[in-house]
Amino acid sequence: MAILGIDNTPEDQARQAAIEKKANGIFIASLVSILFCCLGGIIASIIANRARNDAASGNLASAESGINTAMIFMIISYIVGGLSFLGQLTRLTQP
Repeated sequence: MAILGIDNTPEDQARQAAIEKKANGIFIASLVSILFCCLGGIIASIIANRARNDAASGNLASAESGINTAMIFMIISYIVGGLSFLGQLTRLTQP
């Protein structure tokens, strides 16, 4: 980390780049999860966007925490949407 003008080491830069890449991927996946469960997808998108901003500013601990939280909401959104879809299918197939 850059403290008092000391440059980042290559390891720190590589870690930051990896976290930024993961945060961008989670953000895109959370936008898709809005289609499955609107509320969960919106929450995941907001948290993932904060994680992207934290990663870009160098706050890696907060970014990693935000990525994990966004992933939880995203997975819940996919599960709720999938169960809802299955429920609708079973209702349509009943005589």
